[in-house]
Amino acid sequence: MINYKTSIFNDVLGPVMTGPSSSHTAGPGRIGYFTGCLMPDFKSVKLIFPKSSSYATTYKGQKSDIAFAAGLLGMPLNHPDFKNSLHRLKEKNIAFETSLTDTACDHPNTCELVLSGPSGRLCITSLSTGGGMFCVTAINGSAVDFKGDTPVLAGFYTAESQAALRDFLKTLPSSIADTEGLISGNGFYVLSLKTSAAAAEIKRLIKTAPGTLRYIPAILPVATPEPETLPFSTASALSLFLQKNPMPLWQAAVEYEAARSGWTAEEVLNYSKTLVKIMCQSISFGLQDAPDGESLTARSARSMAAAASAGRLLSASPYQSGAVYSTAVMEASNAMGVVVAGPTAGSCGVLPGVLFALLQEAGRPASFPPILSDKHSDQAAKALLCAGIIGVFIAEQATFAAELCGCQAENGAASAMAAAMAVSFSGGGPDQSLRAASTALQNVLGLICDPVACRVEIPCISRNAMAVSNALTSAEMTLGGYDSRIPLDETIKTMYRVGRQLPPELRCTGNGGLCLTPAAFAMAEKAGRPHK
Repeated sequence: MINYKTSIFNDVLGPVMTGPSSSHTAGPGRIGYFTGCLMPDFKSVKLIFPKSSSYATTYKGQKSDIAFAAGLLGMPLNHPDFKNSLHRLKEKNIAFETSLTDTACDHPNTCELVLSGPSGRLCITSLSTGGGMFCVTAINGSAVDFKGDTPVLAGFYTAESQAALRDFLKTLPSSIADTEGLISGNGFYVLSLKTSAAAAEIKRLIKTAPGTLRYIPAILPVATPEPETLPFSTASALSLFLQKNPMPLWQAAVEYEAARSGWTAEEVLNYSKTLVKIMCQSISFGLQDAPDGESLTARSARSMAAAASAGRLLSASPYQSGAVYSTAVMEASNAMGVVVAGPTAGSCGVLPGVLFALLQEAGRPASFPPILSDKHSDQAAKALLCAGIIGVFIAEQATFAAELCGCQAENGAASAMAAAMAVSFSGGGPDQSLRAASTALQNVLGLICDPVACRVEIPCISRNAMAVSNALTSAEMTLGGYDSRIPLDETIKTMYRVGRQLPPELRCTGNGGLCLTPAAFAMAEKAGRPHK
């Protein structure tokens, strides 16, 4: 197996997904897709959540069941029919159920999927690791480690075909796989393929194999190529790199992602431009089209925008427009619209909130929804990459999962990324961007995750707007000369340490904080609890 390294477009800026949660919607969607590829003829599905897991209380409110079903049906995360997946299973007469188990779990986002069909029975153990990332840790009880960053070939055998299938896989050409990595499990063999392997050649192999071969394509947008030396993976290493290779922060981010992905610099910039456009579309959807649906509160982005345009709010500023934009994106996500999880869906309003507030021309009133002109597209893409590289340092040294470290890992991380982006956008240097990111993260250390009714709404929407203000304030202070003195890497490690000191009740389980207020209990009862 190739040692996985953080990618800006896999781990930080993305996935492009149907809301509302990256851990509990996007991650399950990808896990379901992986599992469905292994058994496409399934006729029944059972999801098993440990009672101590975060899933046990959040899977209904954060649409995990819908996401697993959508993935099993082969839908990508932004598929227009994603939200209707349970209905599609019913139309196909596929049984679907969820249950809880007393089995202990080491990770709060643990789920076991049990599928049955004409080809037999399949059991998958999985983790959703934060920000839409995932890991399949066992197939039929045998340990594996697949994260969706490479294609995979799985072979299922009978006693009669086992030896022939093993020999077949062992003799695959080196252009397709390193066969030393072949894993033998309970009734199967599985092998990671090289990202350069031709799809046509793989399909030919499947037809000629003894036994049943299943192909799982790389699920993440950036596949893991042959091992490459990355220029840096921490803030301190970036500083050393820039001493020898002076360049703007956005260019250093391009250098990193090009080395990580094998893409050209132009491809990296173009993908960033695509993400900027989707962020703009998410704001527009939240302001114009997002339905109230089953929300805990009425949509407020439209009324906020109207009040801002009429001059009924405090003085116009990036803080004001950023709050409107971030709220619009979060409301789009909660309406199961398509958003960019940056770095998570629970914090997906922060980066577009700051970015499009900064893009508003000085002296002119903000536009609701914002207008993304061609002349701003390149500038916005470069600014977004500055946020992305800060996220790499967080992913490498901590986590984006609120289930592990509370909201400081989501809105805190997003705010740090946005602060660096704002500094760079305003002409500050890389060192100032790193200091602003550290300041922003310091400001929210210990921020808990307590989603009322296990929805990504209260207090998540307002915390996104708060994170926008925190990012802008940290950028302003840093550009003005303030230095919080604690290096970014040390602040990131502190965030992780503080997060692990938080009790489970304050880490996205719905069992602490605001969730225990009488008002929250009433909302939870009205919304319906998955398990009492």
